[in-house]
Amino acid sequence: MMNSEILDFRTLLTLVYGHFGTGEFTARELSDRLREAISNPALMATPAFLKVYRRVSRKMISNDLRRLYAMGFLKRRRVKRKVMTKSGKICYRGYEYRYSLSSQGLKYLAYMASGGHEREEQEGFEDFLVKIFIEKNAPEELRDILWEFYQTQMKERKGFRRFSTSKMAFWEKVVEHVTKIYRDKKIKSLEERVKALEKENKELNEKIRKLEMEKAAYKTLNEKLLLMLTEIMELTDRALEKAEH
Repeated sequence: MMNSEILDFRTLLTLVYGHFGTGEFTARELSDRLREAISNPALMATPAFLKVYRRVSRKMISNDLRRLYAMGFLKRRRVKRKVMTKSGKICYRGYEYRYSLSSQGLKYLAYMASGGHEREEQEGFEDFLVKIFIEKNAPEELRDILWEFYQTQMKERKGFRRFSTSKMAFWEKVVEHVTKIYRDKKIKSLEERVKALEKENKELNEKIRKLEMEKAAYKTLNEKLLLMLTEIMELTDRALEKAEH
């Protein structure tokens, strides 16, 4: 597989685990390990050796690792790049990424060990990419909904399958569609929430209006009672005055 332009991701994942396990590594370190592994007299004597040797260059391996990272099989952190000067002094120049297998990558290695990749080939590489993307990016409660939508609405849509000929273009299309699904669902949920709040607000305003009316009625009644009480007190005073005379 190494003499192909694009190194199969399963092969690359297996090589990473074989050389570094769950430890960290850089593109340079993986390239050096692979070149060391193929640099034996038997292989060096074959016509294809030079092509294979170039295929595992640091630049090519760096591209491969970025691809595995985009698929969710690797995690990485950015660190200062350590170099040795001509005088033998160690210094730092620029930055590089240190990669390691993600939980998704380890799960897929176990999946391959159980023969799952054979079933995957029957399903198709496009379906597999969609499953990975949904599992990595979508909330758990939306995964089944998104997968069902992909199977029933997107998979057979005219023009969708043509993206499988280009993994990057296909991946971007999946991102575009699934992001739109998730965004639209969130918007719909928010719109429903807004409507519910508007209804609740309307009901509260109606209750407030009725309470204000009751308050006004009680105020009017209270004023009338006070007026009647004042009149009664005046009449009582007059009656007492007449009684005294």
